[in-house]
Amino acid sequence: MNQTELSKLSMEELKQKQTSIKTVTWMLAIVLIGALGFFIFISIKEGFTPLLAVPFALSAILPVNFKNMKLLTKEIESRRSEV
Repeated sequence: MNQTELSKLSMEELKQKQTSIKTVTWMLAIVLIGALGFFIFISIKEGFTPLLAVPFALSAILPVNFKNMKLLTKEIESRRSEV
């Protein structure tokens, strides 16, 4: 997410974007933890499954989303301090 893009958005759009990114990120984290637990359970019951790599591969999305949330929060705080 580019800083110039954020500066063009209104305060309402920033808050809406922050809320949606936060919701989606935490839902993804919960699903990945659940999938990891499920695939570990399946691996214990039936032997190793390559599906165990899926949660690890998709977890690369989480740091990017947390970084975007941090940028949005910083932009919102900077606008609050200007007012």
